[in-house]
Amino acid sequence: MTTAIPPITPEFLARWVPLGSLGPDTREELTRKTHWIERPAGAFLFKSGEALGQALFLESGQIELSRHGGAPGRLLQSGTAESLHRIPASPTAEFDARCVTPVRCIAIDRQLIDMLLTWEQSAAAAGANTEARVEEADEADDDWMLRLLQTPAFLMIPPAHLQAMFMRMQTVEAVAGQVILRQDEEGDYFYVITHGRCIVTRQQPPNRPIQLAQLEVGACFGEEALISDAPRNATVTMLTRGTLKRLSKQDFRQLLNEPLARRLSWTEAEHMVEQGRARLVDVRLPSEFHNRSLPGSLNLPLYLLRMRLNQLDPQLSWICVCDTGRRSSVASFLLMHRGYDAYILAQGMPPAN
Repeated sequence: MTTAIPPITPEFLARWVPLGSLGPDTREELTRKTHWIERPAGAFLFKSGEALGQALFLESGQIELSRHGGAPGRLLQSGTAESLHRIPASPTAEFDARCVTPVRCIAIDRQLIDMLLTWEQSAAAAGANTEARVEEADEADDDWMLRLLQTPAFLMIPPAHLQAMFMRMQTVEAVAGQVILRQDEEGDYFYVITHGRCIVTRQQPPNRPIQLAQLEVGACFGEEALISDAPRNATVTMLTRGTLKRLSKQDFRQLLNEPLARRLSWTEAEHMVEQGRARLVDVRLPSEFHNRSLPGSLNLPLYLLRMRLNQLDPQLSWICVCDTGRRSSVASFLLMHRGYDAYILAQGMPPAN
């Protein structure tokens, strides 16, 4: 390209439709999720029928838009009113986009844009103030809110629930070494890290506590005990000074857990497995699994699920199994939070033949 690449700022993003309708704080966070795409003359940005996860906005150059195999199409020139809209408008390309000249575009995740638009518009409809809603969202310049909203599970939660969640969250300041939740205690809150790092440990007497994971900004924890009504299965301690957002057990269940609880009957689950579209993941203990299990199921105990998610094929749907449906509800939430298509086998294990 012959022109200098401009910095991506909230004001820069505001020139395009519909990004300009987002609040300034939201656009500030969105700058971290925006990147450049450059193509030489003669190259294609995309072709007809291609699934596009990103929305493109033309910053400089000229593009020819034409139906695949058809007559020459229309030209899209940067700087025109038409070029201020995302191309293409739909998630599946309806035409070829060939670069007539060298082209430069900004690219942003399409789902993220739609999520932010829906969220802000629902807030406006409810009379909420966008500025007030985000004024404490990123005190340490960490994009925890965007990370959370980009999680596939949160994309499935109704915008009104998300709005209520952010409004009801409490801020907790913590120092290094502070225990946020302790193993074997009753669960009371769901947490999101907005600044700092935490360590997750589990005590297995008489052995020393073992480290299960380290959690960074945007990570969530504490949901297992809230869903299952069981004691905390691990201890979470601050590694550094930090800030957390927490949501009460009642609000978590109402706003987050119930909208994500997708249940299947045994007949429905069996049909999906037979078609090769899904597999069963049994989250009970190995001793329970060896005593009785469903054919073809994978045993991945709930306490190991976070660490061994890479064992699961992301192309498959995963149907979580336990004896009552309680542990599988926790597993389904964890899987969906990590981007897996997950379900709960309703009412637990089917009766033995």
